[in-house]
Amino acid sequence: MEMMIKVGPYGWKSRGNPWDEKGQSMVTQIFIFYDSETVYSIQIAYILDGKLQLSNIHGGKGNMFETVDIDYPSEFLTGITGYTDGYYGKVASLTFETNQRKFGPFGLEEGNNLTPFRIKMGTKRIFAGFHGSSDTNYLYLIGVYVKPINPLEDTKLNISKLSIR
Repeated sequence: MEMMIKVGPYGWKSRGNPWDEKGQSMVTQIFIFYDSETVYSIQIAYILDGKLQLSNIHGGKGNMFETVDIDYPSEFLTGITGYTDGYYGKVASLTFETNQRKFGPFGLEEGNNLTPFRIKMGTKRIFAGFHGSSDTNYLYLIGVYVKPINPLEDTKLNISKLSIR
């Protein structure tokens, strides 16, 4: 079983239905519905068993639509930043970062009741999927899974090579 760490979620904790895209690290596209104040939904296209797969739509429809095209396998997610809206209880803004560029911001980044969040995964391939909560109208929570860089077996080998002086 592959070890993964759950980071987040960020947003309004008591709303929406939970969803989980654990283990979906080969992201090729992210589809975003948003407007000037809210990220309404995301949907993820990823490669699974050599085939392109689409996640469910997590949230609702907004006035604007954008596609984030990730040139997998040479390009991969390295960070996500955004803002959550404490007054309305939803994700207000998202920006996706890869090892090559930045996409966004999508949504609102200024105003009262906004709380920033930042998930930096570094330059290694450790992204391992999204999780969050939503309903048919809004995206309320978003977080990620990350994989540790070294398996435990490698760590044990490195520890056994240390000498005490």
